[in-house]
Parts: sequence; C-alpha cells; structure tokens
Amino acid sequence: MAEILIVDDVAENLQILQLILRNEGHKVFAAISGEVALKIANEHLPTLIISDIKMPGMDGLTLCKTLKQTQRTAQIPIIFVSAERETDNIVAALEVGGVDYITKPFKPPEVLARVNTQLKLLDAHKLAVRQQLSHVMNQMVVGVAHEINTPLGAAITAVTHFEGILSQLIDAFGSETLSAEQLATGLEESKQGVELCERNLTRVAQFVKVLKEIARVERPTTPSAVNVIALLNDLKSSWSKKNISIEVRAMDANFMADRDILLTIFDNLIDNSLSHGGLSSGKAISIEVTLKEQYIEFLYYDHGQGLVDITPEEVIKPFITTKRGNSGHVGLSASVTANLIGSALGGSYQLSNRGRGLEWSIEIPLNSA
Repeated sequence: MAEILIVDDVAENLQILQLILRNEGHKVFAAISGEVALKIANEHLPTLIISDIKMPGMDGLTLCKTLKQTQRTAQIPIIFVSAERETDNIVAALEVGGVDYITKPFKPPEVLARVNTQLKLLDAHKLAVRQQLSHVMNQMVVGVAHEINTPLGAAITAVTHFEGILSQLIDAFGSETLSAEQLATGLEESKQGVELCERNLTRVAQFVKVLKEIARVERPTTPSAVNVIALLNDLKSSWSKKNISIEVRAMDANFMADRDILLTIFDNLIDNSLSHGGLSSGKAISIEVTLKEQYIEFLYYDHGQGLVDITPEEVIKPFITTKRGNSGHVGLSASVTANLIGSALGGSYQLSNRGRGLEWSIEIPLNSA
C-alpha cells in the first residue's frame, strides 16, 4: 500500500484521516503544520500528500508551491482539503499544482475514492514510463545495430584489399619479379589498410560497449555497501593512469547502490568531457558530494566550454553528438548514462550550464536496493 502524508493544524482532522487511511492498510505520516510537512516530505518522500488549505504559518498553497520548486518532491501529488463552501480556495489550490480536493466534513468513501484514483494514476504513470524506457532502449539497440554496419563494412573492405595486396607481393616474390618499388608501394598501401581497419574496428568496439551498457539499464542491479571515499579514490586512480586529474570534495559516508553502475556513470561522464568538453588545460574535473537525509548528491562539472549549440535536452537524446566520424563516439553514452541513473539506480539527474562547464547534478537514494 501507499505512504501518505496528511497535513492539518486541527488534531481531530488528522485523527479522522489517519483512521480512514490506516484501515485501508496505508502507512500514514501526520504533520500539524506546513513547516513540519515540508520536513517529512523531504525525509520520507511519501507517495501522496493530503493537505488542508488554510493553516497558520505555512498554509497548504505555500507548501504545495515549495514542494513543486524542488526536483526531489515536485512529482508528489497533493490532494487538498477544503470546506464545501470555499470554492475559491479549491480553484487556487488546483492552480498551484494540486491534483484533487476533499471536502469537509470527511466522508470515508469520498476520501478513499479520491486517494485510490491518484494511486491508480501513479501506477499508470510508472507503467507508461517503463514502457517508454523499453521503447527507447529498443530504438537504441536497433540504431546501434544499424550504425555498426558502416564501420564493420569498411573494415571488411580494408581487410579484403589488404589480402589482395599481400597475395600480389607473395606471387611476385615467388616468381622473383618483386621490385623494390612494388614492395614499397605494397607496404604503404598495406599500412593504410591496417590503419583504416583499426579505426573502424575501434568504432565497432565502441558500439559493442554501448550495447552492453544498454543491457545494464534493464538488468537486475546488485546493490552493496558503497563507501563514498573508496569509490571516488578508485575512480581517480583509474583515470590517473590516463593522466586525467579529478578533484574530489566529499565526506566519509556509506550508502547502498550498485557500485559497478556508479563507476560506469562517472566513466561515461569523464569520457564525454574529454571528447566534447573543450577542457581547460591544467584544470581538474570536479566531483562534489553532499549527503542528504534520504539521498546522496553527486555534483559533476568539468570546467570546460559547457554546452555550445546544443541544449541539455538534446545532450541525452540518442545519437546526438558533436563528435562523429572517427572520434569513436556514437552519441549514445549520455542517453545511456541518464537511463542508468534513473532506471538502474532509481535516482534523478539535472543538467545545467553555469559557467564552469557541463554540470550533472545526480541524486541517488541512500538505499537503492
């Protein structure tokens, strides 16, 4: 059943709503003011909120506006409570983001009907999101398969040409007609063929890597205890071998998540920064970590040129990239990274461009098991 936060400055109203909802098996949090409700909402992320409109201090409308301003709580549906005669209040409540209203005095069938409607809508939304994700993943797989054909075909052509050159050189050598000029030309053409083959097979390998990451989005995760400092030290050590400097500001804390997926996410971000970010020489990539009540926030920024001629929305679209051709990038890593954060880890992300390069704000639940 659902976790529901009820907010009312009248204790009797809280008791009635608690009784109605708990009899249906729901877990209920109660708040006697908007300020208390705001704290509970951020700590527990309830499935649904039922709030009185008129309260001293922070009223229901202000509570709703405040929750809608924060990415973490913006999607929590809010049902308002109002007396039957207060139609103006109901209109105002719906205008600030309320999804429905319940009239006082409370009628248990009405309360349960309106609550159940919102819970069914939430379930339908989750199903739609899963279906959309599956559709996107399928599109990405089909797109990758299509994109692989070009470099693979070029590599096969290069190998065939290389084989023909070698056959000519071997025949000429066997018949003792091989000249120095023919040998030099054959070796030069062979070298070019090998380089062409290597470039295209490297691109194929990049696509295969992306395919593996796509598969990880939908596979079951394996959460374990992750230490923030140990995780980031491993990341720094891995990239230091490639002469990439990472500056970390973090506390010593533990949380539950799939460690391999976290490392994949950061590897993708760093790889993208190096390929697309136009990084300033001598500037380290930065990762800041903040521990919240129910989640941990990773703020990543690369001190590069930021977004140029591309929006944050376009960054995470499949096959959108500023690097094509022989760059080894296929325009999928940002999209896969976004899906790993949201689907595999149950987190959220936000991209911004505030003068210190491309920024990713990533929020991961403290227990994403």
